[in-house]
Amino acid sequence: MSAKIVELAFERFSGDAAPFSFVLVHGWARSRSDWAPILDGLRALAPVVAVDLRGHGESQPGEGMRLPDVAADVRAVLEQLGLARVVLVGHSAGSEAAAFLARREPELVAGLVVVDPAFGLPDDDRARIEALAGRLRREDPVAVAAEHFLKSGPSPLPGAGGPVSATPEAIRDLFADFAFAPEALHFQTETARFFAGFPVPVLAFYRNEERAALAREILPAARIQVLPGGHWTHHEHPGEVVTAIADWIR
Repeated sequence: MSAKIVELAFERFSGDAAPFSFVLVHGWARSRSDWAPILDGLRALAPVVAVDLRGHGESQPGEGMRLPDVAADVRAVLEQLGLARVVLVGHSAGSEAAAFLARREPELVAGLVVVDPAFGLPDDDRARIEALAGRLRREDPVAVAAEHFLKSGPSPLPGAGGPVSATPEAIRDLFADFAFAPEALHFQTETARFFAGFPVPVLAFYRNEERAALAREILPAARIQVLPGGHWTHHEHPGEVVTAIADWIR
């Protein structure tokens, strides 16, 4: 793993006075623009920082996409901004990076919000993920990711930089490393091990009851809410997401 930090592109938004700031971590092959539907709602609760992960959006690529390195990049932004207390909000694979940082530095993280997280997939889903990782190695990763997003519907917001906002290498490597590297927490057995005794409160949104049922086994102390639809729950249900977060942080 690389120990070199990538200086991430980010935006900092003023917000209502609060003892913490929200830090938003987008998902695989996307960018910080994904948070537009809930940005104003979150700013009514607290200041907000939205980052682009390495190789995504406006951030430069790094040497690899292993989970500890990606989380360390986010941690460096918090240090740069002097943030002493944060609520991490992650979508999809961004939930894994946020969870890894929360586990590593719970004194910094007041809470973890995950939106249709990539972790906790059924163990028997491994073959499907391996097949997609193989396609990303053999074919154009941008085209494969765009096709995958169309099946995850509804696709990301029109005009938000297109369906894919990452380099081909970042798309390929993040997908494989977050799923299969030794520190990965992608599949149910690994997720359960990772979250055992988790030191930070968790609010989780899922798009269907099937995923939520698995989550209740893994995250018995979490608050879990189902908002039916596609993978971009915060695009389809922005008001419900913000309301649930506001209730949870009180």
